[in-house]
Amino acid sequence: MIVKKVGIVVKADAEATKKADELENWLRSKDISVIRKENLPPRRRIADRDKSCAPPDLFYIFVLGGDGTFLSAVRWIGDQNIPIIGVKFGEVGFLAETVEEELFSAAEAVLNNKFNTELRMRLLVKVIREGKELACETVLNDIVINKGALARLAHIETYINDHYLTTY
Repeated sequence: MIVKKVGIVVKADAEATKKADELENWLRSKDISVIRKENLPPRRRIADRDKSCAPPDLFYIFVLGGDGTFLSAVRWIGDQNIPIIGVKFGEVGFLAETVEEELFSAAEAVLNNKFNTELRMRLLVKVIREGKELACETVLNDIVINKGALARLAHIETYINDHYLTTY
């Protein structure tokens, strides 16, 4: 398969941005189109709630950042089956496959189809109050429930592949 277009998701960090610029130039020198998405800092991310989706014709996505940036890229692809490779630039990089120093050798392997993919289970999370859906997100590894200003009991129904499992 010939690689025509890849995505780059970048942490809001000077070092990661500089390396993303280098990667983008390197890819373009190989006649590969690049779609770039800057990852917003957490406070701006919540305020903006960017709901744009990655173009479906992306061959691969390079994520330069930590786990937060990786999870942002997962939200960006939505339900599409686009492989992602994480390049650790953050403090937490459990989801990263490689480090900054190995970025271009990893990119070369991707372009030459010399990589394996690992399917990951994702969770579809809906927040419903009084019959009204307040939020719906697809997440990769976990969800966090924080209490709001008012204390409330949470009623949580769990399903696996649309089959009811249990209620908490």
